Amino acid sequence: MGNPNSRHLAALAFVGWYLMMPPDSAKVPHSVDSEAPLSRWITVATFETSESCEKALADLQNKRQDPIELDKTGKLRRLQKRDPDPGLGLARSINAACVESDDFRLKGKK
Repeated sequence: MGNPNSRHLAALAFVGWYLMMPPDSAKVPHSVDSEAPLSRWITVATFETSESCEKALADLQNKRQDPIELDKTGKLRRLQKRDPDPGLGLARSINAACVESDDFRLKGKK
């Protein structure tokens, strides 16, 4: 298995960037809960640099594209409760953000 401390140090050494979107609003149709704690936000894609994340975010927002379209795993599509919602997709896009993978606000994320 190796030394657990060396695995821990290796994990700390890598800092990447997440393109994240807030969870869908439970109260307002076609909207997101942008005030939700970052630990509840959904990771859409990962990037090695802030520049590549910011470029993807800008492209997403310029195209008014739902961030869920960037999910390569299909995990986010399985979370969708209904057919695509253009209003919700736009809200997700506008409120999406790039977040450093070691951001303290992500603590508690499972």
